[in-house]
Amino acid sequence: MKFRFGPLLMISLSLVSCGAKNAPTRITVPAADTFAGTIHLSPCVQRAPDPVLLDAHGAGNTAACPAADDVEIVVVKPGGTTYITRERVRIGRAGDGIAVGISANIP
Repeated sequence: MKFRFGPLLMISLSLVSCGAKNAPTRITVPAADTFAGTIHLSPCVQRAPDPVLLDAHGAGNTAACPAADDVEIVVVKPGGTTYITRERVRIGRAGDGIAVGISANIP
């Protein structure tokens, strides 16, 4: 019985590359217990505060500049923490693919 390392090596490399996904970009947003609605974040802002500071209308700046649609938002309220998954986060992009806006609904 001959053992061939070529196919085994290819399978091993493909499994490793599939499992090596990057972690999502996580943005932390403190909010008042009474805040519910849509937040609008301006991405790629140098020296933006971390965690993000929202104004009364739910707008804020973040230094995060996501290249992919892999943003998760952590909303920290005095009553508890809510995780908004990447499927529920909208990222607006310019024609060249640069992120120009991030928005999500906070329940």
